[in-house]
Amino acid sequence: MLDVGCDQALLSRLLAKRGIYSIASDLRSNIIENAKKGTPNDLKPFIDFRIGNGITLHDDENDYTLVLAGMGTNTILNILKDTNKRFNKIITVSNNKNDMLRKEMLSLNYKICLEEIIKEKGKYYNLIVFIPGKSNYIEEELIVGVNHQNKDLLKEYNEYLIEKYSRIKGNKELVKVVEILKKYTY
Repeated sequence: MLDVGCDQALLSRLLAKRGIYSIASDLRSNIIENAKKGTPNDLKPFIDFRIGNGITLHDDENDYTLVLAGMGTNTILNILKDTNKRFNKIITVSNNKNDMLRKEMLSLNYKICLEEIIKEKGKYYNLIVFIPGKSNYIEEELIVGVNHQNKDLLKEYNEYLIEKYSRIKGNKELVKVVEILKKYTY
C-alpha cells in the first residue's frame, strides 16, 4: 500500500499493527519526520517513510494499492496523470468534484468497484475504490456514483447537495444535477 499525502501515517500504522507493509509518503520532510517520531518503534519495520511529490514508487515496485485521501479531486488527478505506474486498486477520498473524478478515472482505465459516503464533523466525503478496467457509465452514474455501501448516508448527502445547489440560481447545469439527485433520494 502506498499512502500519498500520509500526514501522520495513521493508515500505515494501522496496517503495520496487522503486519502489513506500506509506504507513507508526503511532500514535506517535516511531515515525514513527525510521522516517524509518532510511530512506535515496533511498527517502523513495516513502514517505509518517503519524501516526494506524488507517486514515490521505484521502477521495480509494482502491485501496490494506492491511497489518495484528504485532498481535492484536482490534486488526486494531477498525481495520477503525472505517473506511468498502474495500481491494482486506487482508494480516493475527496469532498469535491466526484463526478469529474469518476469521469477522469475512466479515461485512465480505472472503473468503480465501490463507493462509501463518509460524514465527519458535519462534512461529507466520498470514498471511491477504483480497480483497473473499463466501463460505460451513464451520466447519472457519473454524478451520483455506483455501488454505494451506505444507502442512508447517500440519501442524506444527496439531500444536502439538492438543498445547496437549489440555492444557486441561473445555472442550468446545476438544475439538471438537482433533478438527477432527486431520483436518488429513494
